[in-house]
Amino acid sequence: MLVKRLGFDGIELGPEWAGRPLEFLQKQLDGVGVSVSAVVGSIGLLDTDPEKRAQAIETDRHRLELAKALNADCLIEVPTFGPNRFQDLSPLMNAREIEERLLIAALKELATDVEKSGVILLLEPCNRKETHFMFRQSQAAKIIESVGSPGYGILSDFYHMQIEEPSIAETLSRYGRYTCYVHLADGEKRTEPGSLPFDYRPGFRELKRAGYAGWLTVESKATDNPEAALGRALQYLKQQWAEA
Repeated sequence: MLVKRLGFDGIELGPEWAGRPLEFLQKQLDGVGVSVSAVVGSIGLLDTDPEKRAQAIETDRHRLELAKALNADCLIEVPTFGPNRFQDLSPLMNAREIEERLLIAALKELATDVEKSGVILLLEPCNRKETHFMFRQSQAAKIIESVGSPGYGILSDFYHMQIEEPSIAETLSRYGRYTCYVHLADGEKRTEPGSLPFDYRPGFRELKRAGYAGWLTVESKATDNPEAALGRALQYLKQQWAEA
């Protein structure tokens, strides 16, 4: 496999893979020589349809089992994409408060499954071009604190953080203790690390101070040949981490 040949340690299974049967995935991964770092979750916990929300919880239960069987560390959850589709019930509750309550309730319902699996369920803040709901690390931390389970963490995506956080380093100094997984890409065009180049060292320094020892994951476009771009990205990130 390309990622193994280039020296990467793992791969993340996106939605195109996460819905496949376990046996199929095990067969595809057999002999590849890399770990599964994470599996993508349901991405449906804030659907306006209660039946679809219930199905999303069941999907996440299944994918927690899948992640555990594949020895993956994390399950990635983006609560919702796009605009808020809930009705404003002010003065009782506004539309955002409805979403927050529904998400906290869903995560509490999943907490026993999460803790039993040993897989960390990650909340991923995305930039406001992609979602209205959770775009700052502080928002994810607030939800995690409200749930009150040790099985939850934050996916700190440096691409989204470059857009939404005034300072990645300062944000991680405050909330890095919640970071359990990291996505990396350069700039708003989301190209491979080192293509601008973007300086990851201030953020990496804060991750080290927080004791971070998890995955550093490339999630980017390639400026040229994907194999060449990935190879350069790996070397650049190794250097940046060593210098942080």
